[in-house]
Amino acid sequence: MNLNDKNVLITGGSIGIGLELANQFSREGANVLICARNGDALDKAKRQNPALEVFRCDVTVKEQVEDLLHKAREVFDGVDILINNAAVFRRFDILGDYPLEKQFEEIHINLLGVIQVTDIFLKDLLARKDAMIVNLTSPAAFVPLAAAPIYSAVKAAVSSYTTSLRHQLRNTQLNVVLLCPPAVDTRMNKNNPGVEARNLMSPEKFARLSIDGIKKGRKEILIRPIGGLKLINRIAPGFAFRMLNPQ
Repeated sequence: MNLNDKNVLITGGSIGIGLELANQFSREGANVLICARNGDALDKAKRQNPALEVFRCDVTVKEQVEDLLHKAREVFDGVDILINNAAVFRRFDILGDYPLEKQFEEIHINLLGVIQVTDIFLKDLLARKDAMIVNLTSPAAFVPLAAAPIYSAVKAAVSSYTTSLRHQLRNTQLNVVLLCPPAVDTRMNKNNPGVEARNLMSPEKFARLSIDGIKKGRKEILIRPIGGLKLINRIAPGFAFRMLNPQ
């Protein structure tokens, strides 16, 4: 896929890997619109890269996602590539006093947000030539991270949803891609006790490998070592679980 002049929408695009993807898509010649809940972060991203279009949006609120669709139609002539990146990551002890509302919020953002944005943009995407939906998952989708039970469960659900979506759209020209990053050097992993800083991939490298996979038309982009972890889980799930969940 030639990304020059493609219209790209990235949810959760104001920080971390979302912002780095936005910047690198922009350097490839794409027109990029990012959305996020945090207006200050969006303003900062716009100052750093004036070529980006920005829009404040909570992917769990239907009316705001519909406004996002209108914004995309206003600034571009439609979206060619939708990247469902918006997510939160929360560790908690199930025996502790962690609020049920927080657990539901994580499900709403990480799973229902993906489904809602996809549903609202689907008709427009189907009308485009060589359009694409890219859903971000996590290593925890294949091997649960016990300290983040909701995150692991919903990322597994996103992976399953993506596979089903791809199958149902197989006779259309809309491509569906599953993108799984390794542990990346972002705020989410800064204080992650299960990840050593020296093992973190830079956001720049992650974005470069991701975009390379998209340009090559890959249906699943499992950036090393995720492909190996997925295979190990198939062969020896107990061993794979212990790799991500040391005592």
